[in-house]
Amino acid sequence: MARRRSSEEEGGGLPEWMATYSDLVTLLLCFFVLLFSMASVDASKFEAVSASIRNSFSILNMSGMMNQNQGDQIISVTDKTNAPEDAEEPPPQPGSKEYEEMLQGTIDALQTQVAELEGELAETPGTSQYELTEEEKIQNEIREARQQKLNNFKKDIKEEIDRLGIGGYVAIVEEEEQLVLRLNSQILFDSGSARLRPEGRNVMLGLGESFKDLDHLIEVQGHTDTVPIHTSQFPSNWELSTQRATNVVRILQDECGVAPAQLRSTGFGEYQPIGDNTTPEGRQSNRRIDIVVTTA
Repeated sequence: MARRRSSEEEGGGLPEWMATYSDLVTLLLCFFVLLFSMASVDASKFEAVSASIRNSFSILNMSGMMNQNQGDQIISVTDKTNAPEDAEEPPPQPGSKEYEEMLQGTIDALQTQVAELEGELAETPGTSQYELTEEEKIQNEIREARQQKLNNFKKDIKEEIDRLGIGGYVAIVEEEEQLVLRLNSQILFDSGSARLRPEGRNVMLGLGESFKDLDHLIEVQGHTDTVPIHTSQFPSNWELSTQRATNVVRILQDECGVAPAQLRSTGFGEYQPIGDNTTPEGRQSNRRIDIVVTTA
């Protein structure tokens, strides 16, 4: 009987190791609380950890029991709705009235600062926001002089075209940063030839006088249609277009007085058409000399 009573006493209550385990867990909890109280917490990192814990608890909190205690003494791990009333409000959304008011306030503040800086500059002797340096003044004068020369050139060219009566064969095309004097090759060359006809020579001498006063870059471009050529002098349209451009450059340099450093010639063959090569009219418009004046 005594042995049976002893066996019953040994089987009652928790195992002895549970007491040791509970003490250890309690001590660890106190240790980590002490470490946390002594550390400087990075709010952004702690917020990230909090969000992770909150997500984890939201999965475990199926019964809703955790909502009874939100733990709002530090940061709620279940929801952000328990933040203090004086917490920072989120920024206004783009397009909202509050967002427009915020932008307008920023603009007003910047305008005020600009006005103050302008006032300080105006009060400072020898300074002005509109005052240019000597170098800038010189550059402005050069640009104005070049533009005036270009305006005079356009006026003179138009008058010369009217005087020669070649308005149907010459066009002035203004493009971005360049002015193009486009001449139909019909008034300059015979078919398949790069030698200037007498009439074409007179045209170039009349027009060339207007070029000598320019200080802009002048590029003479030769163009042909797609009709192939194969002679001993011109194996292809490349050679024909290039030779025609070169002969026009020589007239401008040798007989019109244009500075050689301003001139260059280029042949494009049939590869930059402006008309339809399947029609006679289109092929005729493609056979041309373009004299390009750089305006930049």
